[in-house]
Amino acid sequence: MNILNRIFDSVDHILIIIAKLLLLAMVIIVSTNVFMRYVLNSGIRWAEEISLVCVVWFTFIALAHGVKEKLHIKMNLLPASIIRKFYKFFIISSNIIIFIVGYTMIYYGIKLVEVTSRSILPASNLPAAVLYFPLILSGMLIIFNIIIDFLRLYRHREV
Repeated sequence: MNILNRIFDSVDHILIIIAKLLLLAMVIIVSTNVFMRYVLNSGIRWAEEISLVCVVWFTFIALAHGVKEKLHIKMNLLPASIIRKFYKFFIISSNIIIFIVGYTMIYYGIKLVEVTSRSILPASNLPAAVLYFPLILSGMLIIFNIIIDFLRLYRHREV
């Protein structure tokens, strides 16, 4: 499992670098387009489309990383004494719900990619599926993160 963790940490690190580059590209494209539109009176035709692709990819990569780092929203509705007693139950329930969300992202992401692979984005001529593929990738990463978390919980239970 240690090797698996290192491999996945490397993949996660690469995806974070890609997300940072996408965010940088989006800022540069939008800034350049604003400058060209308001100063030079001509914009970049494909700027909005490519920046939309960048933000979609960035969002779904960040979503998968957020699940790995447990950055998702938590609600503290119950007193701390109850939470300590049922801590593992809450963790497992949360993981099951997140697993279902990841599976749903993969299932419907595949359907969206299949449907949109036949059309293209008008300004950039990219396949429209490029907007929906990160849904599949993010769902797979979420499921993998949850499986790793389940294995950690199981290993701590046996100790």
